Amino acid sequence: MPFKYDDLISNRLEDWSYTYGDKDVLLYNLGIGMGRAEREEELPFVFEEPELKVVPSFAALIAQQGARVIGGAGITVARILHGEERLALYRPLPSAGEVRLNSWISEIVDKGPEKGALITVSSEGRMAGEDSAAFRVDHLIFARADGGCGGPAKSTFVPHQLPEREPDMVYEARTRTDDALLYRLNGDRNPLHAHPAAAKRGGFDRPILHGMCTYGISCRSVLDAVCGLDPTRMKSFDARFTSPIFPGETLHTDIWIDGDIVSFRSRVAARGIVALNNGRCQIGA
Repeated sequence: MPFKYDDLISNRLEDWSYTYGDKDVLLYNLGIGMGRAEREEELPFVFEEPELKVVPSFAALIAQQGARVIGGAGITVARILHGEERLALYRPLPSAGEVRLNSWISEIVDKGPEKGALITVSSEGRMAGEDSAAFRVDHLIFARADGGCGGPAKSTFVPHQLPEREPDMVYEARTRTDDALLYRLNGDRNPLHAHPAAAKRGGFDRPILHGMCTYGISCRSVLDAVCGLDPTRMKSFDARFTSPIFPGETLHTDIWIDGDIVSFRSRVAARGIVALNNGRCQIGA
């Protein structure tokens, strides 16, 4: 029995908090590949003096717990997939602090009884003591077994279309073979990313990298290639998840630049698969 649209769309999670310190930021930045020895310009992301910098996609990690707003809706957890992540950045995050968040279900798309449902959890975060938001995250879940819930059959969100020309540049990011073991220390302890037996039960030959880690690596790639590693220039970062990657693989991010809009797609050339697609990043001066 699928959940009911009217029951879930009204759910809200008000004024919950997430507190982090520089250790959390350091761990996240290292987990998405910052701090390579040959790149001294990455040192401000992995060393706290004079001021630790935060990769913008860290905001999406903060907002992940907003998915609790779904509560006991009766969604078939074993059949859900992470579909999209959209991040709007209103100002850079400090290296430590308390974030106050509100989370709500902003959209439910019923694709039909045999096709599942798309559920978007939105979260807005502001630093404690501030009135205006620092960021907003839209986290889309594909509930493959829960179609027929009611509600609209089409999303109001239109995926970003990539340019048809050749990329303006391709950024290469090699992942570590232990990346999933490192990234899971950020909070996602799903054994699918660590234990071979769990990975095989999930249909994979070996543990896969967290989708949010791939998202963070792509954010780092665009931040380096286009923004000169300046987090203040990144205003948004949206992507659609299309295929998992394995730790140790090399991620090639195709990048197109059109004024203040950067389009991107991240792929594993060695296997001919696209990991993130329909990528859109808005940048500032």
